[in-house]
Amino acid sequence: MTRRDATTPAGSDAATPPAGADREPAAPPAGTQPRVALIDGGSFVLPYDHRVATALAGQGVGVDFHGSRTAYNAEFLDAIAALPGARVTSRRVSGTTASRLRGGVEYARLWLGVWRARRRYGAVNLQFSVLWPVELPFCGALGRRFVLTVHNPVPHGFAGQRHRPTAWLARLAARLVFVSTFSRNDFIARYGERFRAKSVVLPHDLLPLAPGLPRVPYVRWRAPEALVFWSTVKPYKGVDLFADLARSRTLRASSLGLEVVGAWDAALAPLRTELAGLGVTVVDRFLDGAELLALLARPVVFVLPYREASQSGALYTLLHHGCLFMCSDVGDLGDFMRRNGLESMLLADRSAAAVEACLARLAADPAAVLAAFAGAQAATAAAATAAMPLRAAYGLAA
Repeated sequence: MTRRDATTPAGSDAATPPAGADREPAAPPAGTQPRVALIDGGSFVLPYDHRVATALAGQGVGVDFHGSRTAYNAEFLDAIAALPGARVTSRRVSGTTASRLRGGVEYARLWLGVWRARRRYGAVNLQFSVLWPVELPFCGALGRRFVLTVHNPVPHGFAGQRHRPTAWLARLAARLVFVSTFSRNDFIARYGERFRAKSVVLPHDLLPLAPGLPRVPYVRWRAPEALVFWSTVKPYKGVDLFADLARSRTLRASSLGLEVVGAWDAALAPLRTELAGLGVTVVDRFLDGAELLALLARPVVFVLPYREASQSGALYTLLHHGCLFMCSDVGDLGDFMRRNGLESMLLADRSAAAVEACLARLAADPAAVLAAFAGAQAATAAAATAAMPLRAAYGLAA
């Protein structure tokens, strides 16, 4: 376990709580700094965690972040630890640093640590569910302190309309936090109107590759040299589209390269071999910070060909860094493109022809596309800044 103290600091109905947890813990003493525990056991959404922690610290709220060291994004843990009144506790939960068994044991230990410290918290916010059998007893025992952030209405790859453990956690929560209006509306459509009254939207902001990196403006058009997918490569992200792109006569006749960059899910090894055999450049690893900055500075068009997604953190990173991208019409991605006037870069379907159509529209009027991206960048930053009344969202005194 790693703990960092940056400073000395100035909510299944049938879930069974840990032994001795039959009473609501006492509130923190009057006059003390309110504290919130943020729990992202696998550190799946560290840039979003950092944004929330930064906003809380700016509003005079202490933050205890409980997460995992990973093979990437460690700078966000360090940045959270450096916030006034913040503490970071990290364990080896992430699959990038531990086996599944070791990660599960460490996750249970993480929750035990939160439970022992529960009396110091005005709210305990589960940012991302990792292992619901571990989470349910603790979340049920926390009572009105438990706040659940919903990034996806069902886990990736889950075929059903409703995921029962997610519904259990949502019923236990005193408040539900959603990262987009689309994700809130989708969740309520799946699970019922009874959740609306306790729901609040705290939207994604622009997400830099590392804390503090300045926004890159959309000011200069450069003809693209490649189509690139960048992110971890999972089945739901639809990278198989690049096989169709590699076989496209139109794209083969152009000078555009094809690249897939990011660590691959082991289940997709046959696809990785197929793409490499078709001439697609495949980089199967996590890039370091300098490599990522170099990638995002190149004149390329990024492709987000997701089969399913509520939203995409990669989208908000590309937006921050002034990158051009096209994406599938799924989840908040399609909603984002429409509300920002970027329909020209929205794929009509997951096909090479749809990608070619987006490229043709871009080439026909690059200035208009750049202007739309610039507007989307500014609107995203403004909306996120306006929607951070976190004390109210967490039920803390003003």
